[in-house]
Amino acid sequence: MAPHYKLVLTTCENQDDAHQLAKQLIAQKLAACVNILPGVESVYMWQNEVVQQTETKLFIKTKADKISKMIQVIKELHSYEVPEIQVLDVSAGNLAYFHWMDEVLN
Repeated sequence: MAPHYKLVLTTCENQDDAHQLAKQLIAQKLAACVNILPGVESVYMWQNEVVQQTETKLFIKTKADKISKMIQVIKELHSYEVPEIQVLDVSAGNLAYFHWMDEVLN
């Protein structure tokens, strides 16, 4: 049985993009909460060049049944050609928090 709760990671080019994406995910009930961490330094390979860039990291809390739609929305709204979208299973935590997530996302 797959874990019911998920943590989705993505990055945005700047805080404005991150706030817009977070608000859309919350408004569409695809996420219960989004943490936004500005000033994340990323180093990666893009089009055969090493790129170093300051980005904004998003930690998105959701449920398993929201993942497909969330990925679609992130791809539609994101400014990057290939946005980071990583989905992590949440195997344990505060049950009261999970109950709150259920209320918010139903």
